[in-house]
Amino acid sequence: MTQRSLISRRISIAQQQAVMQCLRNALAQANAQLKTQYPEPKISYQQRGTTAGTAWLQDWEIRLNPVLLLENGQEFIDEVVPHELAHLLVYKQFGKVAPHGREWQWMMGHVLGIEPRRTHKFGVETVSGKTYPYRCGCQLHQLTVRRHNKVMRKESEYRCRQCGQLLSFSPGAISER
Repeated sequence: MTQRSLISRRISIAQQQAVMQCLRNALAQANAQLKTQYPEPKISYQQRGTTAGTAWLQDWEIRLNPVLLLENGQEFIDEVVPHELAHLLVYKQFGKVAPHGREWQWMMGHVLGIEPRRTHKFGVETVSGKTYPYRCGCQLHQLTVRRHNKVMRKESEYRCRQCGQLLSFSPGAISER
């Protein structure tokens, strides 16, 4: 049995029920405000890495990170479930638009009554993978294993968003993770 399936099994029935209750309350509120009857999306606990959740628009599915759910409990549920539901609702109402654009902000704030925040502030130390140090002209960056491997295979190059300089592998630099 994989570590991922073990983690998914540790999500209690009470936590799964809390997720569904939050989803149903938010969906009912949205359906009432929008005068629609959108169905309940599928919920799965398959999200990995530092991402708390994702909305799979065409599949009408929300994927939640089981590790971050276990570590953050009700705060995770109250923040992530409506955030991802808002993405699905925006897709149904407006089609394909900017992920956190004005339509999503409107859906979060006016329809669901929640402050629209793009990213979560949960600790991600336990779900962060190995990183590799890279330097530019202004700072030290940490690239993921995937990006590091692309650089090593000469498939990709990455530039600093601040100074625009090409990042170079710096194996002697102290990694922050």
